Amino acid sequence: MAGKTGKSSSAAGKRRPASNASAPASGALARVRAEATKGGAAAEKRAQALLELIERRKARIAEDFYEIGEALRELQRKKLYLALGHASFGEMLKARNLMGLTQAKKLIGVVAALPRDRALALGPEKAYALTRYTAATPEVDTPAWLLDQGATVAGKSLEEISVRELAAEAGKVRAQAAGPKRRDPEEQRARSAARAAQAALRKRGAKGATVEAHRAKGGFWLRVEVPLEAAAALLGD
Repeated sequence: MAGKTGKSSSAAGKRRPASNASAPASGALARVRAEATKGGAAAEKRAQALLELIERRKARIAEDFYEIGEALRELQRKKLYLALGHASFGEMLKARNLMGLTQAKKLIGVVAALPRDRALALGPEKAYALTRYTAATPEVDTPAWLLDQGATVAGKSLEEISVRELAAEAGKVRAQAAGPKRRDPEEQRARSAARAAQAALRKRGAKGATVEAHRAKGGFWLRVEVPLEAAAALLGD
């Protein structure tokens, strides 16, 4: 046991030097940095030019989507794709490799719902999400009207709310609209009366008679339709 202890102590005494894992990475970074700065002022000028180009293109992306939407809308509304030999708008998009039909409809929807300045301020995704939200709500509202009124959605302004939150709120509204609807008690009574009247008329010989309830000024009315022969029998002629 003592021999083993001595061997273990001897091995422990020969410790390996700690490896510097970051050294290779640091060396590689230094080489890349040296290569990049080798050009001096020329390299710096080129880098600045590239950054400026990126900023300009980013601005173009933010602005050009509205013009693209306007062009797509005209192509669709005036059926100009027929002049190009395409049977449908979707076929033209696919043949020309422009974009998917879903994306095209998004851009067209934004153009149809918002003026250019409002759409650009929101950006393409939020502008479309807002059009989807207003389409889902039962109120007669539009994206532009909500913006003019400074409306809030889920307690947030339209400038603050995210695209995901807008989409979630639109989903909630659609789910509520699709749920079971409570019927007006007055309408239920009118429909019940219509069924009873229809059954009574048919029992008296007016086969094919129909009675429907409909809302009119002052309440519900019953609309009765009876074949001419049956009407004569009912009137005793």
